[in-house]
Amino acid sequence: MFGKRGAQTVTASIQKSDVQMSDQLTGKVHFLQMNQTDLDRLKQIEPLLAEHLESITERHYHMLRQYSHLMQTIETHTTVDRLAVSFRHYLQSLPHAKLDDAYVAGRRKIGEVHSKIGLAPEWYTGSYLRVYEYLIPAIVNTYSKRPQELSSVLLALMKIITLDSQIVLQSYQEDNDYKVIDRLGEVLELVIQIDKFKHVLDTLEDTTEEAGNVGSAAEQLSESVQKVAQSAVSVAESASTTIEQATMGKDIIQDSLTSFLSMADELQEMQTKTSQLMTSIAEVSQVVQVIRNIADQTNLLALNASIEAARANEHGRGFAIVADEVRKLAEQTKQSVQSITATINNVQNEAVQVKETATLMSDHFNDKVMQTRDAIGILGDIVQNIEAVGHSTGHIAALAQEQSAATDDISMRISQVLTNMEQVSSHVSNVGKNVYNVGAGINSLHKLSITQTSHIKTKHYLRIVKTDHLLWRWWLYNFMLGYHHIDEKELVDHHQCRLGIWYDEALNNPSVSTLPSFKQLEAPHRQFHETVRRIYQFVKQGKLEEAEATFDTLEEISQRILSVLDQLATEVS
Repeated sequence: MFGKRGAQTVTASIQKSDVQMSDQLTGKVHFLQMNQTDLDRLKQIEPLLAEHLESITERHYHMLRQYSHLMQTIETHTTVDRLAVSFRHYLQSLPHAKLDDAYVAGRRKIGEVHSKIGLAPEWYTGSYLRVYEYLIPAIVNTYSKRPQELSSVLLALMKIITLDSQIVLQSYQEDNDYKVIDRLGEVLELVIQIDKFKHVLDTLEDTTEEAGNVGSAAEQLSESVQKVAQSAVSVAESASTTIEQATMGKDIIQDSLTSFLSMADELQEMQTKTSQLMTSIAEVSQVVQVIRNIADQTNLLALNASIEAARANEHGRGFAIVADEVRKLAEQTKQSVQSITATINNVQNEAVQVKETATLMSDHFNDKVMQTRDAIGILGDIVQNIEAVGHSTGHIAALAQEQSAATDDISMRISQVLTNMEQVSSHVSNVGKNVYNVGAGINSLHKLSITQTSHIKTKHYLRIVKTDHLLWRWWLYNFMLGYHHIDEKELVDHHQCRLGIWYDEALNNPSVSTLPSFKQLEAPHRQFHETVRRIYQFVKQGKLEEAEATFDTLEEISQRILSVLDQLATEVS
């Protein structure tokens, strides 16, 4: 292939490779026209590689240190010393390359690591120049006298490095493609999680209805408060009149009670005079007793005089007449005294009764006087309380009028809230449609990214399957909302969806089909598709409540599937 100016370039015919290799490399090895001779030629560079191994490694990392962002990337994830060990190990493996699955896995791992730490492909491919800088001059010097062998060794080195670059870059690209798929899947799942619009719309509908009820109640309350305000004003006015009447009544009652107290004083005075009268009667009784004693003595003297007159016969006749008259007078006096005594006794008895009655009346009046004085005080308190009630009633009337204005304002605001709720409901519905459109758009990108990725690892495929499963549930939810249209023919069974197709293929892969979680996947997956079909039929029949209730069951089944998928991804890894 290398010739002098003007010389013809000799190109070998396209041949099938005779290398024993992994099925993954068949196309690449054929395209590079690599054969077993090339692998044998690589063994010839082992001494040269061993001689320059440390120089290549040192120069490689010396160059890396010239770029701060590369060193920052390296130091964030590992150390230069650890990378240097891996770099030496890789260079030492070149002369002994065996194109088997382990070889492919090792190269793919390099691409995955570079993708993981964010090292761009140009820096990886550029690092091969460090190999060329030392090995090409060394090979040329060694085989300069054997041009054909020189070109074969150089070509073999370029083929293996090119093959490595293809595997690494493919792995890097696939990992980056999966990152895009994964990011789109994450975004799509975030959008899918915004699936509560039906609940929000139902809540808004209920809230709007409640707001309408509250508005009606507020209007009734406003009318009631207005009536209360009017009644309170009337009561306040009546209370003012009542206060005036109570004050007048207090004055009248107080005058009456004052007169009553005066009567008590007069009764006390009468009791005193009655006592004086009884004293006078007692004194008269004593005088009457003296007169009685005198009448008795006079009667006795008259009797003695009559006896003496009888003894004197004729001489004593005149004296006997006088004595008789004196006796008669004494008897008459005695009778008068008895009459007077009886009268005095009657008067005295009456006076005693009057005194006793006066005493009872006096005691009664004294008790009533105390009660009357208390009543005057209580009446004053009552008037003060009536005045306080009057002031409070006036204050209540003012507050009721203010409250009436406030309830009118509340009624107006509730009406505005009702209008706002209707607008919010409309906005939420529009947002739901927009979210659905965004999700549909992201799903289109997600599907496109998947179709453009040639190789997807099992654990990555499970991640895609998980997103696809969540998406199925989301489509159905939006179908219930009326945002998404589903034809009945799209309701495939559990063998025809992405997860079902993968599952049926994985049955032939013992490394997957024997995993514990794999065996737990089929039953809930079948139940999921059966439940999807039931919900679809409920919606078509207008049985939305049954559809919603069944959707809750679908979510429970879906959670079991997702849990199994997560466990399966862990077991596969």
